[in-house]
Amino acid sequence: MDINNLSPVNNPELKEAIKAAKQNPSTETTVRLLNEVVKARLLAPVSMDRDPEYDAKINEVVLEKDTQISFELIKSGNGDLYYPVFTDGPEMKKCEIDKDQHSLIVNFDDLAAMLLQPQNAVAGFVINPMSDNICFSTEMIAAMKKDMEKENQKDGE
Repeated sequence: MDINNLSPVNNPELKEAIKAAKQNPSTETTVRLLNEVVKARLLAPVSMDRDPEYDAKINEVVLEKDTQISFELIKSGNGDLYYPVFTDGPEMKKCEIDKDQHSLIVNFDDLAAMLLQPQNAVAGFVINPMSDNICFSTEMIAAMKKDMEKENQKDGE
């Protein structure tokens, strides 16, 4: 997978929500930002022990069984580790990334599942760390998941 051909992920609504929340931090812009983060598909840089294969018949990238995937981490000023995620290819290119770097498309639920495991030592995830630098701590993610579950229960009544 060539980092220069990252095109499937594009988040104009999320980028606009980030911009609005930075320009005018209010409850309304923050709620909009959180809603867009939950809906977004984001790029996460990863290392793999073997390259994925492209299957032209099904038009998908396929990983061999037992492929080891390691998510990249970045360290904050206070030493906490975060998963960097990106709204699109151009944002990801701003990071110093190995040419052999791969990326996975992840969503909020994927990140929450990784971060809310008991043995997790990662402090959260950060969107576009080289520009927007929007941090979501594990505590914030847990609260958002709890709110989402409450909403789903209400909808199911």
